[in-house]
Amino acid sequence: MAGVADADLSPLVLDVDAYIARVEPLFARDGFYEKEVARRTEQFGHIAHVWSTYESRHHQDDPEPFMRGINSIQLFNDGTRWWIVSIYWQHESAQHPLPENYLRSATR
Repeated sequence: MAGVADADLSPLVLDVDAYIARVEPLFARDGFYEKEVARRTEQFGHIAHVWSTYESRHHQDDPEPFMRGINSIQLFNDGTRWWIVSIYWQHESAQHPLPENYLRSATR
């Protein structure tokens, strides 16, 4: 799997429209399919945190992902539905391989 060195990582804050504008040309050119392969959820009252391990492919039928990583998703329930408060992610790298316990699902 190809990856970006950790030195290239830095936070980038985007709203939904800015994210779409940033990735739409890349997705149109190269294709992008993300599949969740494991999930860990922790909930307390109206808040929840989901660790969602993913594999990314350019085409649905690609035999191997070009990237893997973990999404960190914070949620809030208003009594009617769950709302995404934030989502951020980190791809797997040589310095940070996916931990074995994040390659299988668990709920707490």
